[in-house]
Amino acid sequence: MKTKKRFIALLLSLAMIFSVSVTDREISAEAKAANDTITVTLRVEDSSRTLIPSTKITLDKDTVATINNTFNASVETPVLETAHVTAAHALAKYISDQSKTPASDLTFAYGNPASILGQDTLDASYFWSFRVNNVSPVMEDGFTQYNFTSCPVQDGDSIVVFRQYYNYTTSESSSYSYFDKESYETGVNEKVSVTLKREIFDENWNTVAKPMADQNIIIAMDNTTGSGPVPAIAWMTTTDKNGTAELSFDKAGTYILLSSSMNADGTPAASRAYAKITVKGVQPPASATPAPPVSAVTPPPTIPQHQSCVIKKPVVPRKIKARVKKKKVTISWKKTDVIDIEGFEIFYSKKNKKNFKRLSVTKKEKITKKFKKGKYFVKCRSYRLQGGKKVYSNYSKIISFKVK
Repeated sequence: MKTKKRFIALLLSLAMIFSVSVTDREISAEAKAANDTITVTLRVEDSSRTLIPSTKITLDKDTVATINNTFNASVETPVLETAHVTAAHALAKYISDQSKTPASDLTFAYGNPASILGQDTLDASYFWSFRVNNVSPVMEDGFTQYNFTSCPVQDGDSIVVFRQYYNYTTSESSSYSYFDKESYETGVNEKVSVTLKREIFDENWNTVAKPMADQNIIIAMDNTTGSGPVPAIAWMTTTDKNGTAELSFDKAGTYILLSSSMNADGTPAASRAYAKITVKGVQPPASATPAPPVSAVTPPPTIPQHQSCVIKKPVVPRKIKARVKKKKVTISWKKTDVIDIEGFEIFYSKKNKKNFKRLSVTKKEKITKKFKKGKYFVKCRSYRLQGGKKVYSNYSKIISFKVK
């Protein structure tokens, strides 16, 4: 009996040692993670200017603890409570360094920024979003997106906070646009290739990168802060069908790349894309004739930010057809050039092939509408945004259908 009791006591002792050992390892790992110092890059793009230029932010355990105590009282949802470093900690650190009243100069609502020190005064249609390494971070389930205040970041990550626009009429938001790199390096009179992309949703609602064709890129001399609506323009160029532009520079220095796609009504279709190019090398002799930038169009002195350089019509929708089921009609068509098309407008007429009225605007390749009894004619056209304006294709062929 004594032997049995001693054996049980030995098992219990081993279990306690193992339990303490595991707990100690977990605490040690968590403490190590919390004590690590990480450095991330932060940039904030408002609707019309760079609010915070690319800045290195260093965070450690003590900084995170200070931020948690400073900002947690000002948020609607308990957020900055973790010892792990999040995207919100990086922005909070920057604001803390710039402001005497950080808790009121950076506020959160439901896990995302509500207001940021120095932001443009805009209506409720605008809201703040973020990306890490140009990707919308998702949780382990592969679907749920992180909030700004819960998204973990690692050493070397790049965080972009940007202003989005929500159209209450179409229930669509402006997209996120960006250059394939945040910074480029090249030499004097050497070509450098830059690519402009934007984030879209595919048919399964996954985010994919799409090249931005025929979009203006403004090249400007660096004004050291990156702020302001548009720095002094050096020249402007336009991306090709692959969203790419090739540039060269005849003078060494640092240059800024800017691009911002606008809707016809002046609201943003995509966020401001921003990057820097560092040009190294020896200046050409003063007597030499400077080489013009490759693929560049020299603007007149008063050129607007979004003026188009090239006007090119998108492709006409093809294979338009109508399928009638009782009083519901599904009108569908095909597009022939994915890059070139932003959306479609559908028009209808009753009794004749004249006096068409606009039926719908969509980014999809079909719509379903209810019609009253009668004969109808429909046609559609595609469009894309260039220089802040819609450029339309020619109309498709006209088809007819009857509703009984």
